[in-house]
Amino acid sequence: MAVVDAARRIEAENFKMAFPKARILLAPVPDKGSGALIAVDADDLVVGATHSARLALGITQQCLDKPMPAADLLGWAESGPEVLAEAERGVLHRALARADGNVSAAAHALGISRATLHRKLNRLDVHRSH
Repeated sequence: MAVVDAARRIEAENFKMAFPKARILLAPVPDKGSGALIAVDADDLVVGATHSARLALGITQQCLDKPMPAADLLGWAESGPEVLAEAERGVLHRALARADGNVSAAAHALGISRATLHRKLNRLDVHRSH
C-alpha cells in the first residue's frame, strides 16, 4: 500500500512538472485514490492527463493532440447565449474586483472604453460591490 501511494505521489509531482503553466485538476472518477489528474491550460483546454485519467475518462492521444474543452470532457458542457452572458458577467466581475471597483481601471484592463463597460454592466445587470 505504501509503495502504491509513493508511486502515485511521484507520478503527480512529475505530472505537475510536465505542465508547469497548466491548472491541474483531479478528475471526477469512481476510484478517488487513483490519482486521475488532468492538465488544463488558460483557455480551459485539456492538454494532459495521467494514465488513470486517460483510462477512466477515455482520453486518447488524439484527444490531447487536438485539445478539447475540459467541460466537454467532464460532461459539464453547456452552450447557448445564456452561457456566453454568464461568462461575460464573470469576466466583468473579475475585472472590477482586480480594479478594486474602479470602473475606469477595469475598462482599461479589459481594453474597452469606460462607456462600453458601463453599457455591458447595465445589460448584464452587474452591480459594483465597492
